[in-house]
Amino acid sequence: MAHMHFIEDEHGDVVDNIVFCSDFCHHEYTKDKYEGWNGCHEISISEPCANCNDTVEGIEGGLT
Repeated sequence: MAHMHFIEDEHGDVVDNIVFCSDFCHHEYTKDKYEGWNGCHEISISEPCANCNDTVEGIEGGLT
């Protein structure tokens, strides 16, 4: 499960996100922009954590 940091535009709409492997990495990466725990997200494909580069597993293929 991924932890996410959402990036919003001037209207408050989410325009991008940053994926992390843990709340610790989320907090370390965002520092003063950290807005609290935001975990348990499923992501479609695996990608590296933006902070430590560990793989955050995606659902890759979904249900059969």
